[in-house]
Amino acid sequence: MKASYDWLEMYVKPNLSARELAERFTAAGLAVDAVTPYESDFILDFDLTTNRPDALCHFGLAREAAALTGAPLSFPEIRLVERAERSAMPARIEVAAPDLCHRYAARLIQGARVGPSPNWLARRLAAVGQRSINNIVDATNFVLLELGHPLHAFDFERLAERRIVVRRARPGETIVTLDGVTRALSPDLLAICDAERPVAVAGVMGGAESEISAATTQVFLESAWFAPAAVRRSARRLGLHTEASRRFERGADFENVRRALDRCAQIIIEVAGGEVAGGPLDIVATPRAPVAIRLRHARIAELTGLAVPPARVSEILTRLGFELVAEDEGESEWLAPSFRVDVAIEEDLVEEVARQVGYDAIPVTLPAWDGAGEYLPGDERRRALRQALLTQGFHEAISFSWCSGDLLAATGAPTGISIANPLDQSESELRASLLPGLLTAMARNFRFGAEDARLFEIGKVFRLANGKVEESERLALALAGRALPEDWRGQPGAESFHTLKGVVEALCDVARRPGFAVTAPADEAATLGFLPGQVGVIQLADRPIGRLGRVSRALAERFDFKSPVYVAELELDALLAGERGFAAYRPLPRYPRVERDISALFDAALPFADIQKAILDLGIPELEQVRLRDVFTGARIPAGCRAVTLNLWYRAADRTLTDDEVADRHRRVVETLCARLGATLR
Repeated sequence: MKASYDWLEMYVKPNLSARELAERFTAAGLAVDAVTPYESDFILDFDLTTNRPDALCHFGLAREAAALTGAPLSFPEIRLVERAERSAMPARIEVAAPDLCHRYAARLIQGARVGPSPNWLARRLAAVGQRSINNIVDATNFVLLELGHPLHAFDFERLAERRIVVRRARPGETIVTLDGVTRALSPDLLAICDAERPVAVAGVMGGAESEISAATTQVFLESAWFAPAAVRRSARRLGLHTEASRRFERGADFENVRRALDRCAQIIIEVAGGEVAGGPLDIVATPRAPVAIRLRHARIAELTGLAVPPARVSEILTRLGFELVAEDEGESEWLAPSFRVDVAIEEDLVEEVARQVGYDAIPVTLPAWDGAGEYLPGDERRRALRQALLTQGFHEAISFSWCSGDLLAATGAPTGISIANPLDQSESELRASLLPGLLTAMARNFRFGAEDARLFEIGKVFRLANGKVEESERLALALAGRALPEDWRGQPGAESFHTLKGVVEALCDVARRPGFAVTAPADEAATLGFLPGQVGVIQLADRPIGRLGRVSRALAERFDFKSPVYVAELELDALLAGERGFAAYRPLPRYPRVERDISALFDAALPFADIQKAILDLGIPELEQVRLRDVFTGARIPAGCRAVTLNLWYRAADRTLTDDEVADRHRRVVETLCARLGATLR
C-alpha cells in the first residue's frame, strides 16, 4: 500500500515529517518499508498485515496518525443535492444471494460528461502509482484509496431493462471483463447481472459491455458489501486479483457503503458535472450487529507488563474509533467500529492499547518457568531417535501435511479427508501417511544427481474416526543406493530390506523398547505400496506398529526410481510410550575371547533371527555374541535346505576360559540347534 503524505494531511496534521511519521507507524505495527520523495510530496510504502484492511486507505492511516500524535481528525463534508421526485431513480435492484451480498447501494448520476480528470485528481492518483483513465473511473479509484471501499460505475443505458440482480452465476455463463478476457463463470461465483447477463464479477472486476465510455451520460454507481470468502473464491478461481478484491476479501467496512457512495457521487459531479437522480437505493439484505467487548484493565498489565491508567486507555480506544458502552470499577465495555474487522476479543483491545503506548515501553523480563531444563514427556527419547538416525547417515525431511488422494491410495494409506480450500487442486487431501512426502523428497534428491540417500521424517498424520479428524505422530524412513561400507560378508553392497530392518531394530534399542520383531503380512491389504515378498509388519511387544519393505514397481515407475527404494513407517507414539527399559553398562573386557564356528544345514525357510534366539535363550553367561558368517546354497546342498556358518564368541568377565569350559558351552549350543531346530552338522 502506497500512501501520499500530502494526501494524509487532508485529514490530519501530525506535525511530524514524513520520515518521523513513518517511524511512528512502524513502531505501532503498521510497517513502512520506504519513504520516497515524489515532486513536493513523500510516498510512504506500507507493508500491511492481512488483518488490517482498514489501513488500506488514506483515511484509515490518517485515523491511526491522529491516535498516535493526538492531532485532530477531520473529513471533508459531503453535500449532495438530490431530485425530489422518486421517479428520477428508475433503476431496480434485487439481491438474490443475501448470504454473499449483505448490502447493496447505488446512485444514478444523470448528465455527466466523460473526459480527462482535472490535474488535482490525476496527480493524487499518479503519486501512488495509479494511471488516470477518465474522470468517472478516476473518481471511483480516488474514493477506493481515500476510504478503502471499492466502487464500480456502470453505463446505465447499457444495463438491460435498467435492472441489477445480485445472484450466483448460472452454468455456462461467461463475461468479458474490463481487461478484455472472456471468463467462464461457475455457479458458486457471485455475479452482478442486469436482466439478461452478468455485467461484473462481484467484488473483483466489471464487465466490458457496461463500462464507462466517452458516450456515457448516465452513470450507475455501485457500492456494496460482499462476503470476503465469496470474493476470495472468485479471484482465485478466475486468477484475477485486483485492488477491489484485495480489500473485499480481507473484510470491507459494512457502514462505509453509503459514505463511500455519496463521497464518490460528490466527486463525480464536481469533475464531470451532472446531477443526482433522487435518493439512493440501499438494500440491507443481512444486517450486521456491532461487536461488544469487555476489557478488564488488569488484563493489560498481565499480558503486556504495561501500567496504563484507565483514562489513558479510554483516550486511546476512543481515538481509534471504539465506542464506550459501560464502565465499572476495573473494567469497561466497548463497541468495535465496523471498520475494525480484526477486533473481536479482549486481547485485541489490549493489543490496541499496547500499540499506541509503544511496544518499546514493555519491560524486559525473563518469563517464569518452574520446569526449566526439563524435557516434555517423550521429548528425550524423540531427540535420542533423531540423533541415532543422524549418526547412521540419515537426513531429516519435512514435507507438507497434504498430498494427492491417488498417491495416498498407491501407498496403501486411507483417503477421504479432503481440504475445502486447497492451495493446489492436485494435492487436496490431508495425509494419512508420511510416505508420499518422503518418496517425493527421495525423487527430488535423485533428480539433482544423488546416488545414495537416507531420509527420515517425523510428523503428524490424520484419519477420520466417528466423523472427526484425529491426528497421530509417525516416523518414516527411506533409503536407497549403497549401504554402509561393508555388509555381513565384509563386502560393499546395496541398501536392502535387511539394512532397513536393522535400522528399525536399532531405533527400538535406542528407545529401550524390547519385543521387536518383523512378521509376514496377514492379508493382501498390508502389502499395498510394497513389492510382494519384500514387505513385513513391524511388531513391538506383539503389537503391530508399522510396515517396512521395498516400494512397489508401480510407485517406482511413478517416481522414476532407477534403483530399489526401501521405506518403513511406524507409529511414533507406540515407540515412545510405555515403560522404558534401563541401559545396561559393563566394563571393557580384560580377558581374551575364544571363537568357535558352527556349520550346519538348516531349513531354508528358517530365519537367522530364530537361530540366534534359540542360542541366546540358553542363557550361557560366557556367550558374548552370535554372528552370521556365511550362507551357502548349491548343488551339494539338499533341496529345501541351506548351509549356515555361525561364529560364536565366548568370554568370561573374571578369568580366561579353559578349553574344557569352552567345549562344554559349545556342546550345549550344538545340541540345542540339532534338537530344537533340526540342524544337521556338516
